[in-house]
Amino acid sequence: MNADVTAESPWQIKPGHFGNSASNIVVIENFVELEDLKLIQEFCPTINEWNNSAKSVYAEDGTCLYNADYWNDRQCSSEILEKLNRQVWLIVDKYIDKMQKTIEDFYKVKVSKRPPVIMKWRPGIEQRPHADKQLNDGRPNAFVDYDLNSLLYYNDDFEGGDLFYPQHDITVRPKPGLAVMHPGDVNYLHGVTMITEGFRYTTPSFYTVVGS
Repeated sequence: MNADVTAESPWQIKPGHFGNSASNIVVIENFVELEDLKLIQEFCPTINEWNNSAKSVYAEDGTCLYNADYWNDRQCSSEILEKLNRQVWLIVDKYIDKMQKTIEDFYKVKVSKRPPVIMKWRPGIEQRPHADKQLNDGRPNAFVDYDLNSLLYYNDDFEGGDLFYPQHDITVRPKPGLAVMHPGDVNYLHGVTMITEGFRYTTPSFYTVVGS
């Protein structure tokens, strides 16, 4: 993060930089090629190790900025993924690179990426509407440089688990190979409806604007 980011202004890219238009929510079908998709689909149910090492983060007033417990037994970190299956790690990383280029072309910025992960969503899990780089009241969260972000979907053999954007009245039903991208501020709150049956596998990827 740039040195000019201060406690008073923690964002390099201020919330609202990309506006609030629904057109900034982009859904791309068949983003992941079928051959790669098949390998990822075969791998996901075999994951037997999860990253539970993260700690929750709190503001000085006690507000939870990041709830690590919510992700326990559901996050296959980059290190674990690479250890379990280097081939799948490389495939997922390839699509993070592809999304990086897609984001740069669409939003007209340069961004840096983060390593690949795979998330597991099991029955009973939901996610309330939230922003990636802010709390819902507009204050900074623990990830103020999550400027532009995306989701990759690998399967659809589950019930529930729709992605929704309440401010824009948009609901996205995950499909194998689907990708979605959006800005990370409170103009793009998004959530996930409760999974009621089956397991849902995704890769979230978070990008930081650079060189601005």
